Amino acid sequence: MTIALLALSACDRSHDGKLDPAFETQLVDLVTYTGLDADNHAVFRLEGHDDEPPVVLYTTVSAPSKVDKDSRVLLYYAINHKAPDGTYWNIDARSYTRIYSDSIRVNRNPIDTYSMHPIRLQSAWRTGEFLNIYGQIEHTGKNRFLYMLIDGDTRGNDTVQAYLVHDLLGTPQDSVFYWRDFYLSVNVGVLKSPKDPCRTIRLHLNDASNPNVTFKDFDIK
Repeated sequence: MTIALLALSACDRSHDGKLDPAFETQLVDLVTYTGLDADNHAVFRLEGHDDEPPVVLYTTVSAPSKVDKDSRVLLYYAINHKAPDGTYWNIDARSYTRIYSDSIRVNRNPIDTYSMHPIRLQSAWRTGEFLNIYGQIEHTGKNRFLYMLIDGDTRGNDTVQAYLVHDLLGTPQDSVFYWRDFYLSVNVGVLKSPKDPCRTIRLHLNDASNPNVTFKDFDIK
């Protein structure tokens, strides 16, 4: 999927080339699009860091284009009002970026048959049921696979082995132009179930910027 910046509102918020002071503070977060409210305005959910409670984000904009319900997006916004109990915010949603959004998968073939083409990792963190990655990948202008995969042989263990699959689908190296930013957010809720013994996800990846670090651990319980 090509990552693109799409405007939620075309309203001009500047005067004489200067930004309206009311809109100087802008936040950027990975959020979940949960659908429309009774007034057909888009609603998002901001997951708390680790296991902190989420916050519902109410907007006054229509449904985001080409974004399915429960998909993850990078949202640019400003807070207009916070509920006293912190459970919801009314926000001014300015724009969003579609990202790689998926649920964690289980291998069907031997793990060593999956491609792990290098990325440049910037950060990785968990918010609720989601593992999130921000980094860079080589731009080719062609399709690719980018997702997280569980080694099914480790299901049922305290630590589950997972892998960041990055497959350029045969694109030759001379077709790589430059490195570009990407976000990936993966739902790992199936492993957070109280019935699942997994307490840690060990994510194996091929990090070109730090080749000596081949995995990262995420506590999920």
